[in-house]
Amino acid sequence: MNSVGKNRKASKYHISSKGKKAFAFPFLILIILTLIGCQSNEGLVENQRHEVIVPLALSSKEIDHKKDKRTLKPENKLYFGKEKLRLVRDKDTRNSITRNRPNDSEPNSDEKSQLLGAKTLLPISDKRISEIGILLPLSGNVDEIGGALLDSIQLAFFELLDLKVELLIFDTRGTVEGAKQAAELAINAGVDLILGPLFGGSTEAIAPMTKEAGIILISFSNDHLVAQEGVYVFGFLPSQQITRIVNFAFERGYKNLAAFVPDNYFGKLAIEASRNAVLVQGKDLSRAEHYEANSENLTELVKSFADYQIRRDNLTTQRRQLLRQKDEIADSLLTKLKGMDTLGNPPFDSVLLPAGGSELKRIAPLFAFFDVDPSRVKLLGTTLWDETADLSLEPALVGAWYVAPAPKGVSEFTERFKKHYGYKPPRLATLGYDAMLVAAALSQTTHSDEHPAFDIHDPRGFIGVDGIIRLLPNGTNERGYAVIEVGKSGPLVVDDAPLKFLY
Repeated sequence: MNSVGKNRKASKYHISSKGKKAFAFPFLILIILTLIGCQSNEGLVENQRHEVIVPLALSSKEIDHKKDKRTLKPENKLYFGKEKLRLVRDKDTRNSITRNRPNDSEPNSDEKSQLLGAKTLLPISDKRISEIGILLPLSGNVDEIGGALLDSIQLAFFELLDLKVELLIFDTRGTVEGAKQAAELAINAGVDLILGPLFGGSTEAIAPMTKEAGIILISFSNDHLVAQEGVYVFGFLPSQQITRIVNFAFERGYKNLAAFVPDNYFGKLAIEASRNAVLVQGKDLSRAEHYEANSENLTELVKSFADYQIRRDNLTTQRRQLLRQKDEIADSLLTKLKGMDTLGNPPFDSVLLPAGGSELKRIAPLFAFFDVDPSRVKLLGTTLWDETADLSLEPALVGAWYVAPAPKGVSEFTERFKKHYGYKPPRLATLGYDAMLVAAALSQTTHSDEHPAFDIHDPRGFIGVDGIIRLLPNGTNERGYAVIEVGKSGPLVVDDAPLKFLY
């Protein structure tokens, strides 16, 4: 079926799970029928089901992907399962969706204002969710991340049972202006909830539009400054990560924390969060240093940060004194000093390094080079480390700690994703899957009044690939993180992620 709603601006892609809806993708009915009757996922242990809200049972049925391929973006097509998803277009080249509604023409401006005004009368928490808009950068500089998020959303969509919602997908092109245009299309298309966009700036730009329309917005940003009532940030918030790792370090006996952070907004936030965390312990940061993230040479800065020259001079002075003593005790001490490069410890026993990727791998060896001994000084990281490949291959990082969602759930998701799509997803792809779980939970309604069976602000939260999460009335979120050690053969969990929120 290829019917098109007349004169309707809308999304590039349209996916529906309603049996009575018209489909933009003719093969979709076949895929959905294969999912009916699938059993619940065994991956969630029983005590997790009792302690937190599990939005919906997940299907454990596998999908045949022998013919699955990834398409080139310029072809303007998507693949899911073993069939090709076609994009429906108007003759005038405007993007369209297939909708089974009478009189589906574009309302005039007065009618549109009345519709938006009517939506604002219904509290966001009481809205029935039947159509979900997906706003992601499917073209532009970050289209790979956007495409992976979309793939993960679709994976959750097809694994969930009895899900009666439609997905309408819009390309933000990775820009603020593109996000605003996509949001306008989504609002005009009548969506009840939006997943996306990816960036904080885009989220901030479209928030007034979605709030006026009474539409819930769940952004993939981790910028708490754009969060507000009805506009939720779903990303990993840096301040929570830093508080978690600092508190754990103090519990394990580390008392003098330093911070080595990039000279940008994120770095300033890291300093503020770490300082607040140690103040609770009656301490202050032992040392804080900002560096230029794009600097080619951080050697002198790390050398100064580590008090390397001072400690090296201390060693030289000590050797001279022992040489003047000329006795057996002095000779014994001199023998011990032969293998040392410096004398004394730096003015800290732990260092927060909230960097990731090549930047982390460039900085960590400099600390070791300037005699910041990993056996005496613990390096601490955030979820950015979890996005960094082959941490165990860098000796300076072995034994270091960082916070991240429990690796088991993430690795299982990664394997399923690779099996279905044929490529390894970027770390952020899990956000798309879990956001779809939350959306699915909100789409479930009570039999009496068709209000959602789940409150988006339920203090028990939700559970997904990245563990437990709850959305707060102010638009921020809370997550449960594990503490992970960089082991010689891979990551080791040294403190489990919580299974429930305590308050």
